[in-house]
This record gives sequence, C-alpha cells and structure tokens, in this order.
Amino acid sequence: MVNATSLVKSIFTMPTENTYILFRIELLVVVSTVLFLGMSILDIFRSGFHSSIIKAILSIVDSVSDSIVLYVMGAMQIAPFKNQLFPVWAIVLVGFRHSSDFISGYGIQDKDGRRFIEWKNVVKLLGVAFLNKTRGSMFVYPLWSLWCLQILRSKYRMVARQMAFKSVWHGKSSQLVSEYMRTDTQCENFKLEDCKADTMEGYRYLVYGETRQHIVLKKPRYVLHMDTNPEETRIQAKAKAKAARAKARHKTQAAKVNSTSAQPQRENGTRPAKPLIKPSPYSLITLDKIWQCDGALLQTGSTQGDKFKDLSLAFSLSRLLRCRLEDMSLHKDSVPITKNLIMLRIIREEAKRAFMVMELEMSFLNDYFNTRYPMVFWTGFLSLHLSFILSAATFAVACWLFVDILRVYKTHKDEVSHVINGVNVDMVITLIFMLFTVFKEVWEMAAYYLSDWARLLLASTYVRWNRSYVRNYFTENFIGSFFTSKIADSRWHGVLDQYAFLQSYDDSPSAWNFMRKFCTGAIPKKDEGAKLSEPIGIPECVKPAILVTLRSMDLTRAHLLDVIPSLLAESRDQYRWACFELPTSSHIILVWHIATSLCEIKFAQERYIDLTNPGFPLNALSYLTSFCHCCCCSPGPYLVNENMLDGDLKTRYTVANSLSRYCAYLLISKPDLLPDSFLVPKMIFQETVKDARRILKNSDSLEKRYKTLVDKGDTLPQHTTNSKENINIVQKGAKLAKELMREDEESRWEILAGVWADLLVHIAPSWNATAHKNCLESGGELITHIWALLWHCGIEKSMLWPVEGVPRNNAPEAHQNNNAENNSAKPADQWQAAGAIDRDDNHGKVTAATVDGVSFVNGDSHLIRGMQNLGNTCYFNALQGLLALGELRIKMLEQNPPEGSLLWEFKKLLEESTGGANGAGGTLMIENLFSVMSSTYPDFKVGVTEDSNHLLGSFLDGLNMEEPTMVKSLFRGEVAKYVYSKECVHTSVTPEVLDLSLAIPSKEHVSVEDCLDLYASGEVDDWYCTKCSAAARNASSNQKDTTVDEDHTQQSDSAAHQNEQSSHPDQQQTSTPNQDRGKLPMLNGDVHQMEQSHDKHKEEEKKYRAAKVNIRIMKAPTLLTIQLKRFDYVRHGRPEKLDEHVSIQEMLNITKYMDPRLSSKPHTGFIFSPFYFLRIGGNFWILDATV
Repeated sequence: MVNATSLVKSIFTMPTENTYILFRIELLVVVSTVLFLGMSILDIFRSGFHSSIIKAILSIVDSVSDSIVLYVMGAMQIAPFKNQLFPVWAIVLVGFRHSSDFISGYGIQDKDGRRFIEWKNVVKLLGVAFLNKTRGSMFVYPLWSLWCLQILRSKYRMVARQMAFKSVWHGKSSQLVSEYMRTDTQCENFKLEDCKADTMEGYRYLVYGETRQHIVLKKPRYVLHMDTNPEETRIQAKAKAKAARAKARHKTQAAKVNSTSAQPQRENGTRPAKPLIKPSPYSLITLDKIWQCDGALLQTGSTQGDKFKDLSLAFSLSRLLRCRLEDMSLHKDSVPITKNLIMLRIIREEAKRAFMVMELEMSFLNDYFNTRYPMVFWTGFLSLHLSFILSAATFAVACWLFVDILRVYKTHKDEVSHVINGVNVDMVITLIFMLFTVFKEVWEMAAYYLSDWARLLLASTYVRWNRSYVRNYFTENFIGSFFTSKIADSRWHGVLDQYAFLQSYDDSPSAWNFMRKFCTGAIPKKDEGAKLSEPIGIPECVKPAILVTLRSMDLTRAHLLDVIPSLLAESRDQYRWACFELPTSSHIILVWHIATSLCEIKFAQERYIDLTNPGFPLNALSYLTSFCHCCCCSPGPYLVNENMLDGDLKTRYTVANSLSRYCAYLLISKPDLLPDSFLVPKMIFQETVKDARRILKNSDSLEKRYKTLVDKGDTLPQHTTNSKENINIVQKGAKLAKELMREDEESRWEILAGVWADLLVHIAPSWNATAHKNCLESGGELITHIWALLWHCGIEKSMLWPVEGVPRNNAPEAHQNNNAENNSAKPADQWQAAGAIDRDDNHGKVTAATVDGVSFVNGDSHLIRGMQNLGNTCYFNALQGLLALGELRIKMLEQNPPEGSLLWEFKKLLEESTGGANGAGGTLMIENLFSVMSSTYPDFKVGVTEDSNHLLGSFLDGLNMEEPTMVKSLFRGEVAKYVYSKECVHTSVTPEVLDLSLAIPSKEHVSVEDCLDLYASGEVDDWYCTKCSAAARNASSNQKDTTVDEDHTQQSDSAAHQNEQSSHPDQQQTSTPNQDRGKLPMLNGDVHQMEQSHDKHKEEEKKYRAAKVNIRIMKAPTLLTIQLKRFDYVRHGRPEKLDEHVSIQEMLNITKYMDPRLSSKPHTGFIFSPFYFLRIGGNFWILDATV
C-alpha cells in the first residue's frame, strides 16, 4: 500500500513503478474531466462574462484541451500494465472535451474554421477505438455503443452546420429578407400606409416558417422569392387544372350529351367559387400575427404576453440587422416602415423594456455568428428533437455502463488498480464519471430547451395552432413556465468599462510590456497612461437618459443633425465651442472628459473628501462622511459616493461620470467604434498624455492636479480655438471646466449629464459594422445597442463630426440624400483648431508635427508615416495613399492571404502603420514588400529611380491578380464614350474601363474639375465612321466589275491612304485629343512593312468625319483614382516633365460627369472627399473615398 506522500512526490519525480504511473493517469483524467465539465456548465454563461481573467483562463484551457486529451490517451496506451477501465476513461474524457463548448464552439459563418474541431473529435475517437481494441475491456457492448454515439454526434454536427448554412431561416436569411422587404414588386409585402406600429398591423416581418414555404430563384434578377401563401397558390393551381380538364372533357362530349350544365358559371360570365383554404400547420409566422394573436398566452398588457411579443420583435429586428452585417442592402422604402416601429415601439417605451428588446436582438445576433444555436435549431423543433434523441441515447448508454460496472467489474490478478480499505478507487472514479456524463447530457438539453430560440418556437407554434388542444390552460401554463426559468437570462454582461484620464495618465506599464517580450507577444501590449478603472454595472439612470436624448433628436433624416439638445438654450451658448469647434470626436471626448473630471474633484472637495493622498482618494474621513450621511461605508466607483447624494443631483452626477468614463474607455480600447478612423484616437490620446505629463509634472495627487489645471484655465484667453494659440487638449479641458464651475451645482451636473448622453448618441452612428460585429463575441457594448437602434432608423452618420471620409454604400438609405448637403465638409480652419495641425493649401496635404519629424495626416486623420528608403526608392511613398484608405484597410485586414504573397506583405504594412512594433511615429519597413514587388515586376530595383505612377499601377495589378474581387469592388469603374458627327448624324457608344489619366489645360489657375472637363468633352476631325464606311464599301462592291481602270485607281490610292490606315485601325474608335494629350505617343511601325501588310488585306473605303466626343462615367468606383499629366512633347517627341500647379478642392462632385442614363436612378449625387495627394517626380495621384 502506498501512502499519500509518496503519491504526491510521484507527480514530480516521475517514478516508473506501475502504481505511480496509474496514479498520474488517474490524476490527469480526474482533473481534465472536472475541468471540461466546469467549462461545459459555464459555456451557457460565456456571453455574460466580462472579467478578462475568466475569459483568459477559459481561452487558455480551450487551447490546450486537445493536447491534454491526446497526452492522457497516449499515457494509457503505453502503460506497462492492463486496466479495463482505461477505455472507459478515454471515451468519457473525449466526450467531455467535445461538450466543453457545446454552445460557443462556432457560428454559421465560422471564418476561423473552428468547425473542424469535429474532425479532431473523430480523430480522438479513433484513438479511443484503438485503445479499446488493443487493451480490451469486459464492457464491450456499452463501450462500443457509446463510441458509435459519439461518432454519430460529430457527424450530425457537421451535417447540421451545412443545413443551417443553407437554411433560409439562418444562412440564407439575409438574401431572402432583403428581397422580402422590397416594396417595388408586384407582390409587395409592405405598404407604409398599411403599417400601424401601435397595433403592429401590417408589420409582416419574418419570424418563423419560411423553410416550409415555396421559395424559388426568380428571374430576371435571380433573387430568392417566397410565395407568402403557398397553400392558397397550390389549391388555386389545382382548381385551375381541374377546370381545364373538365372543359376539355365537355368539348369531346358536346355532340352526345347536352352540356348546358357543364359550365353554367362560365357562360353566365361569373367566376367559379374560390376554394376554401384550410389552416395549415406550416403557415408562415410573421411579427403581426404574434402581436395580434387573441390567445390568452399573448394577451396585451400581461407580463408574460409582453415577453413573448418582445422576443419576436427582437428576433425579427435581428434578421434585418443581420442583412447589414452580411452586406445585404435593404430596399430604401422599407426604412421608413422600420423607423416608425422603432420610434413608437422602442424609443417611446420605458427604458427597461426598450433596452431589453435591444439586448435580445444583440443576443440573437451573437448566437447566429458565434454559437451553435442555429445548428441546433436549423429546422426548428425537429432538429432540436434530433439533438434530444442523441442526448437521450447517450444518457441511456451511460446508465447501462454504470450498471455493468457495478455488476460485473472485478480486478484481475494481472491488472494494477488502487484499492484503499477494500474500496476500489478506480471503480469509484469511473462511476462518478458516469454520473457526470448523465448530468452533462441533462444540462445540455436544459440549455437548449430553456433558450430564447426554444421560447420563440413555442410562441410561433402557439400562434400557428388555433386548436383547443393547444390553446388550453395546461399548454399555456407549460409554455409560460419556460419564461420563469433563470438559467438563460444572462444574455449580456450589462457592464460599462471605465477610464479616468486624470487618475491614469501617469501610469507606465513598463513591467507588463517587459513581460510581453518574453511571452513573444502572447499578451497584448499596453499603452502609456491607458490603465482602465474598475468596470461598473450600468446604472439604472443611464438608460432613461439615453432615451430622453433619442426622443429629443430628429430621427426622420438619413443622418443626425449637428445639434446638441442639452446646449440649445441661449444661456449655454458659451459651451458650444467644445462641441462644434474641435476637429475630431476624439478631441471632443477628451476635452469634455477632462472638464468632467475637474468638476468631479471640485464636487468632492466641497464634501470634504481628502484628495491629497496619491492613489487613495477615499480615506478614513471620506468613509466617516459617507457613514454620517447614509450609514454606508462602502466606497463607490467615483470620488463621491453615490449614497451621499439623492434626488436629481445623484442621477445627473452618476450619468455624467459613468458616460464620461465610458466614452473615454471607448477612445482608449475600442477606437474602431468611434467616428474617427483608425489611427486618430490613438494619436490624439498619446499627444494628450504627453501634454498632461508635461503640465502636471510633480503633481502626485488629484488635489494638486486640480489646482494646477484650474490655474491654467484662469490664464487662458477667452477664445482658445484659434489655431495660432497652440493650446492643447488638456488646457482646453481646464478652460471648459472653469466655465462650467461658474454654474451652480445643479445646473453644472445637468449640463454635463445631458451633454454626455447627447455625445454618446452622436458617437454611435457608424459605417464600421464589422467593429460592432466583432464586439458581440466578447459580450457587446452599450454603444452597439444604440448603433443598432439608429441603423434601424436608417442613420449611419452624424453631422456633428467635421470630417468623416467613409463609404456609405451599405447604409439602408445610402443611395438617398447622397448630395452635397449631407456630405458637406467643415471648413479648413476647423482642422487648424487642433493646435499642432496646419493645412498647407499649396500642396494639398495636412502636416502634423511628430517626434520623428514631419508626417502627413489625411482628411480622415490617418497618420501617414514615412517609409524606409532602400536606395532611390522614395517613389514607394506613393503607397501611403493606399494605407490611408479606410475601406481598403477594412477589406485587407479581413483577408487571410498566404504568407509571402503581396497581399500578405501589404496586410502586414497596414497593421504596422496602425501602430505596430515600430511605434506610431516610427518608420515603416518595406524590405519584404519591396522584395515581393521586385520579384513580380523586375523594373523595380534598389538604386534605380522609378515612376510612382508606374509603382501604384503595378501594385494594384499585383493585388488584383491575387484577390481580384476586392480590388475590382473598390477601384473598378466604367465609362461610356459618346461620339456624334454633325456631318453624317451618326453616333457610337463604346463602354470602357474608367482610367482617369487627365491632361492639364493651358491656362492659369487650373483645378481638378478643369482637368475633368477637358477629359470629358472634346472634338476630333478624323473620326472613323463605321456606318459611312460600310455604305461606301457596299457601293464600291456593286461597281467592282464595271471597269479595270477603276480598280487600278483604287489601288493607287492605297499608298496615299496608308497613314490613315495606321492611325485609324478598323477595330479601334478614335480617342479624344484631349484625353490623349499628355500621354506617351504610340510609335508607328516601319512604313514599308505597313504597306506590305496593307496590300494583303482587302481594300476598303474609309470615311472620316468631324465629331464631338463626350465621356461619361457609367459606374463610379468606391475609391476614385486620378493621374494628372506628367509629360509634354515639345521637342521631337521627347517627353519633358511638367511643373504645373493644380488646385484641389476639399469636395469633388462628379455628378455632372455621370452618364445621363443614370438620372432615372436613385443616385442623386456622386461626391468624393480627396484626402491624399502625392507628388513625386512630377506625378499626381488623388486617392479618394466615396462619402
């Protein structure tokens, strides 16, 4: 018998005795099984976890789980002794590993390929089979039965995922919903005048049942079309066929039988009676049917009925939002219908119910993208019952194995087992494993049957079956009991992360970043001064404040107006500069956050809270003060404990501080959710940290920081937004705080609470749906709920933000109001308000002073860093225009290209430019990218100067070869060349690829629009008219046999006509001289050679006319690329570089260059916002993003 001490030592010393080997195997199996069981239990609550520690632990365990299982199975296989329980332990271990993420395993799209874990499970089961076969066991039948069930479950999960992906309820839902929501078809499902949000009449949003409907691929648009009443269609078709057969039969019998009664109704001109349609158990369930159901379970006003109705509303809205996240656009006329629903049924509801609907909507979206729920419910209750059958079978087999172990298991003499006081420890462990297996199966099915998906199906079934045996007291109580369970109520963590700048700006995570180097980047890098505060639960007063702001805003437009409702009063005019005269949303957030923090410190000082002790603002005095006021010593998340306050002051103080710190957290940790693009928040925050450390040097407590900043605020001039006064964000925050402190306490916090609610709503609209989608997996953010709500109203933009050069192609109403009114840019002087940023109009670029010198900031506020010069490779800086394109950046970062490809290197460069290893102000390294380019295009060599235009063209061609879909979707456009001759009144229209290579007009003060005017219109004197030439050839052929002399005359004319033949080939239309001017000319071939070639062809008559040429854009690309003329040919055809000045406006409207045939389409404007101009060696490139 071995004592406990020896067993513990065996874990570390690894002795080779059989007893110690068995103990290590037992320990590993027990620990792994308990660990996997715990993960399985917690899996249903993963979306409710917010702790980064818990998430990290679960992630680490999940990543090493397969290795643990394989190691334990290997240890069992090579053990030098026999134990009949090894196969049982192995299959139990594999089963628990397979169920450890039975919900959160993967979603339908599964871009990371986690679905292949099913194949890993099959491989492990094959290892179990080998172990079972070679080791042998007396439990042959139950073991192999359990093994077969595990294989079957893996196979079923694979099939279920494929079926869910193809299902119109899940994977193909967006395609169906996008077509179903159209209002311009013959079988339109929605009319604005028929939709009444108060009763839900007319809101036929899809909920359930479309998988049973008749869905076809409808021509000519080849879209999914659903017959909303297939039963009626089938009966009517059957009736028509029957009538046709009867009519034919009556005609054949007309000579023998009097058929006066055969078709009495037809002869009288009346229509046959419409056949009765019986209710179908497979009818389509829509939102209006659930809300208007007269069953007792869904009674209006009852708590239980409201829960079912809100659940169906959230699910139908999630299907609409899923269209946005899957890049499927909704018809423009459906937006007002949904907008009315949102405004009347959510925004005007009480806060708790309104945000519960949004929480449910986000939960359904997270389930679709990140969990297995769609696979479990891919065909409704049928697929759920299939899962139940597999679990029930596993339950039964586990019980069978449990009984067999109790009944027949005995240790043989040649086996090694642990027996303590006559009790076989191995058997006890195995029996516990069987109980765990039974519990696991019960837990899985409980999680499925108590989920929101099952509740939704129950509500749909209740509405569908209008029968007494369904709608009775027993079934209604049974269905209602599913809402009483609390097991699946944790849909969202409900937490606001917080960041306090004045308490964290001096934090230096040097130790953390030092550890990161030893972990080879396994842990994320932390920025200077970015230490987050403890997260808080969303205060109850925050949600009503947000709804009040939404109700006060105009949501009828396609954007939010640049209005801050809390500052509309004339008495608050002096604070508007902090919202309307700052260049970016990041500036606004930081200025108001610093001002709010200073007001909070003053608020704490007035309540005698000691702030002199660094890092401990709440000392014993603050506890005592708090106790005297509210008999509670627990410190809150803010400097002043909320329990010390009451009434409106408490509400406003809480709202202002919680939202202020939450918006600051978004700027630090979730910059993709802000209107600013990519590098802007990080760049502005880093500069602000540097300014704060300089201004607040030696201020080691909040009291000293407050005194320093308030003194700074007193010395600042009245108008701080003038760019000539280099006033940074910290100073502006201090000035704003000083102005707010002139207000009384109630008014001050009323202003702050209102402004922060307004700012959060203005921040929420965003074109970057991918960022919000990625947040769902980690639990989601409050701002995502507001973003979704505004998107349903057709709003993806706020006019409050000065610059927003982002695409609007995917907005529900993007093609509406796409004119200058909605895309007007703020004046350039507002950019100068940033302090350290100046606009250089002469070169069309924005320069920003950085630590390493001068970098460039484009109109989207991307910091463009210099690139490494490998030797005359300065032309590679032309790629900086591509680095600043937000749409290209998003699509590139979503790619997963092979290592070493051009896409791979460009993606690395994009990631590095966002703030990688080289730092935000360092130099971008391009050795690998240059190597790939030079291997593909040998013209590019180190030490050899090349043309930047040639580089950009070649680079885009290289990207196009590797990923043509992405490049064409962004850069490809089409033009139509219209040629009209007044001489013969003939015209031609030729489609061509858009290639804006523009000549420069010969005049002073040239603009880009002047170059476009020259490109779009022109005249030619020698247009080859195919129709006139064809007529001439016909006339010539009719006379070719008249005389021989005439034929000789035609041949003699060929030499004189030779130059025309070489300049005007038969198959090529003439380009406008304006377009060709400025390009390298085509060299003519040898004249004698051309003549010989010409003599071989049949001579034909050619007619040339004077004509006008107009070029119009048929399809504008997302990103407009313009190349200005670089050369002129003045001396013997030798090119000379031009040195002309071309002015570039902030907004480029190309509407007048669009094809006139597009005037009937809903596009009313095509406006581009140029943000990057490059000039290297006489080259101009304009890279624009569609607004």
